[in-house]
Amino acid sequence: MLILIAGITGMCGQPCARAALAKGHQVRGVGRSPDKLDADIGSKLESFVTTPDMMDRTALDKAVKGVDAIICALSYLPEVVVDVQLALLRAAERAGVKIFHGASWNFDWTKLQLGDHENYDAYLAFHRIAQLTSSIKPIYGFTGTIMEYIFFWTDRAKPLDKETRTVPYIGTGDERYIYTTVDDLAAYTVAAIEAPGAAQGGYYYVESFRCTTRELAQIYGQARGDLEMKPRCEASTEMAEEMLAEVRRTTDPLNWKEYIGLAYVTLMNRGKMDFEAVDSKRWAGQVKQTSLKEWFEQHPDV
Repeated sequence: MLILIAGITGMCGQPCARAALAKGHQVRGVGRSPDKLDADIGSKLESFVTTPDMMDRTALDKAVKGVDAIICALSYLPEVVVDVQLALLRAAERAGVKIFHGASWNFDWTKLQLGDHENYDAYLAFHRIAQLTSSIKPIYGFTGTIMEYIFFWTDRAKPLDKETRTVPYIGTGDERYIYTTVDDLAAYTVAAIEAPGAAQGGYYYVESFRCTTRELAQIYGQARGDLEMKPRCEASTEMAEEMLAEVRRTTDPLNWKEYIGLAYVTLMNRGKMDFEAVDSKRWAGQVKQTSLKEWFEQHPDV
């Protein structure tokens, strides 16, 4: 299979490329610069279509020509999820591509309404537009929190404070959260586009592990040689909900990044985006789930 990965140079794009190549697929990339690719990926690509503008119709038509499947690994920004992804979807339609893995790898936003979560509003919007206007039926993957994102890619507060040896949390500390590593995410993504009926689209639900804040603190300490890490409560869920309501009332929606963390934690704590990882069981023979301790051991710089 020839797989196009849009956003191949990013956090999820490069692991998806490695997973696809490991399964014997050909991989093509499209993006601003192939120089951002790790050497072990760049040297193995079928090709790379360079474009400074991911809305460029000519570049997208060139990128999708002859491919069997598309993985959209673009940024989570609303204008990218809606505008750029729609441009890619239209190019896929023109080229007759049947398998389209949409931008996702989130909590289950199908359970939400517009306005519940600013970041996920864009995914809901694209999902509905695709339903109403496209012959392509995209695939969407639900993974919970991506470990590499919260530890390396986000500017928001980190899950661990090594200086004070504390693990901050909102709620009780016993809420059980869903996590997936990028390597597991990539393996599941390739399994999804390989699966019989992939052209019919739909959803898949996977995870690497689940844990509470207290368990995260304990397992991190064990992975670092019995280092003691103490959970630190910052607010109750009720307090966080009140804070979110107030900041939404007083903040321009254009500045949604300033408070989106509160939207995440309140919805997660209430279980409003939870899911059963049924496809982790389905693909158990193809993907070995990474444990939390294994991930910490693989990332000694955390």
